[in-house]
Amino acid sequence: MNIQVEYRDARGRIEMQSHQMTRLAFVKHMAIAGQRYAPNPQKLFRTLGVLLHYSNYMQRYDFYNNRFSEPPIQLSDPTEKGQFSNLAGKAIADFLSKKIDNSLYTVNYEAAMRIQGFPIINQRPDLIAYSPTHIFAIEAKGRHQNNPGNMSVHKSQAQTGPISVDFSVACVSYNLFNQVACKYYDPYNDNKEYDNLSLQSLTRNYYKGLAEFINNNLFDYHEVKYYGESFYEVELFRNKFQKETFLYPFFCKSLEYYRPRLILPVKINQYAKQGITNETKPFTFESNKSDDINKQDLYIDNDRVGIRIDKR
Repeated sequence: MNIQVEYRDARGRIEMQSHQMTRLAFVKHMAIAGQRYAPNPQKLFRTLGVLLHYSNYMQRYDFYNNRFSEPPIQLSDPTEKGQFSNLAGKAIADFLSKKIDNSLYTVNYEAAMRIQGFPIINQRPDLIAYSPTHIFAIEAKGRHQNNPGNMSVHKSQAQTGPISVDFSVACVSYNLFNQVACKYYDPYNDNKEYDNLSLQSLTRNYYKGLAEFINNNLFDYHEVKYYGESFYEVELFRNKFQKETFLYPFFCKSLEYYRPRLILPVKINQYAKQGITNETKPFTFESNKSDDINKQDLYIDNDRVGIRIDKR
């Protein structure tokens, strides 16, 4: 999908940008963007279930013609369409925060509030993002209408919440089922001292949950290298965990067909104990670099968590 983005910086200057997002990239960001708690094996089938449930909205032909799919008329549900639009808006905002503002890690804003001891009351943005140089809030919207809505209102909500940030972004994706477009606005800029303590606390939880995939003896994994950096590749389609749940027969065929692998940083146990700081450099996924693997079958995010499929 080629996302056309109207980017407005803190000084009000408008720039048109274009960002390519594969289906695997969308799946990764949709599965993780805004999760309140860390991903872990217990959430695996819930995540797969969500992806399968919304598969009608992500058909390959439509996706690579820069739109999401309308489900068959017999499955059409306006409420569900709205729910998917909301999830898609968060996923695209999460993706663009990595591409435009080089964020290393994003998390549900409420999770950061809990870590810092704030009560969960009043308005707040959807996400908070940590780049090597800045901490910023994101208000994310997804709309099926060909209208981003009132950007002033979205910008105002991006600036709510008790956490001190360097700037706030309003990111609205719209016209999702015809020709996806996006407005990514940076409402203001205000220098703050970088809060490494919250980044370390949040990422400890994040990587601790993911580390269970290699530490609980339920999944097969091995070490691989992508672009000169080492990772663990966890085989999600062949494990003991899925055989212990009644959902296994339902997912078996899909798992065996796509043969999905979870990509994790080789330092994940270190990250699970210590978290990361803004000195951790984001991983650069060189999607235009020649390699043995089709880039539509591999995606690794700035946080070094990714996914690979190996269809039979």
